[in-house]
Amino acid sequence: MDDVQRADAHPHGSPTSAWLTFALAFADSTRLCRHIRNARPEPAAVGALIQRYLDRQDDELHQVLAPLVGTAQMAELFSDATARRRDQALAWQAAEPNRHLLGMDHPAYPTLLQDTQDAPVLLYARGSLDALVYPLLAIVGSRKASRTALAHTREWSTTLASAGLGIVSGLALGIDAEAHEGALAAVAPAHGPTIAIAATPADRIYPTCHAHLAQRIIDNSGLILTEYALGTATRPWFFPQRNRIISGISLGVLVTQAALPSGTLTTATHAIDQGRDVMAVPGCVTDLQFRGCHALIKQGAALVEDARDVYDALGDPLQRALGRLRPHHELLAVPGQAPGHVSTQCVLALDDAELTRQERELLDTLTVRPATLDELMSQDGPGIAQLAAQLGMLEARGLIVFTTGGRYTRC
Repeated sequence: MDDVQRADAHPHGSPTSAWLTFALAFADSTRLCRHIRNARPEPAAVGALIQRYLDRQDDELHQVLAPLVGTAQMAELFSDATARRRDQALAWQAAEPNRHLLGMDHPAYPTLLQDTQDAPVLLYARGSLDALVYPLLAIVGSRKASRTALAHTREWSTTLASAGLGIVSGLALGIDAEAHEGALAAVAPAHGPTIAIAATPADRIYPTCHAHLAQRIIDNSGLILTEYALGTATRPWFFPQRNRIISGISLGVLVTQAALPSGTLTTATHAIDQGRDVMAVPGCVTDLQFRGCHALIKQGAALVEDARDVYDALGDPLQRALGRLRPHHELLAVPGQAPGHVSTQCVLALDDAELTRQERELLDTLTVRPATLDELMSQDGPGIAQLAAQLGMLEARGLIVFTTGGRYTRC
């Protein structure tokens, strides 16, 4: 069996090539799959229907879709062009062990996304599929965010990843990048990964300046996911379109800064439609960069002031997800707690001896008195992003807490 044939096989569900052929033959494959699932909700049944038609065993798929797309379009399932693109994708997958094609009934296809109305027929993945096992939180926001919003995003992302959550974002400039960077900075044992949902095909990274960030995500057991076929020209509408995947694979969405209007709010809208928890960080009432967050809060989004508010908002679903993860990561267990319970404080505390010199100085300062992020800034000290990351580390280790007054204090 050659590499391409091996790439087509997975232990359960329909062959990858069936889903791939369907996705490549129809530009609106998501809509057509949704139509099929109205009568056959289970992805395995859809995959079997596609496979039977491709094997010319019956014409049931033709009866279902031909009235919608026409006979000529149905013929694209058997065209040479579709076959070439299919073989190209299978060869791409076979070329490296961290490349994956996930048809909708693939065992690693995200269950939460699978249950949404507009689930993609097929996902292209680069990285570790284990990243999809973690409970996931989407963190999104403005591309032109304030320094404070960027710092808080990175800090909270580090804290939440250290507690075992996977952090999902869109690999864009601004808040997205800080969410990924914060998760990558987590050093606690059994920390969560970060997953980037791209609006470009798997053979391209946008913005190009994030190529190194994307590679670091892959190298650190994270994942790059996209629904767009290899060689596809990126269109402006791909960016809001992919936002349904960001929210779809996540338990909830946290918006750390957004103006009005804002593309970020499409992610929140998808989250609401998908039944996900939506959270937003408030800002000054006169700050136009936070008007989108304030609008979400007015509509019922949970107001978030620190990482613990995220735990509270996600509630039982997060506890159950972490409980399921616990047998595989013993460091997530909390001695003396009921089975499946995970503390809302990070239990992955590290020894003080592992602190850096700057972290020790911060800890000494906060032992004397509580302080805000601005008060801890000094001319000869680290930049605000590095300082926020250090504070996030100390909070993740259970050595400091962020109070509702906006100050950090020693535990």
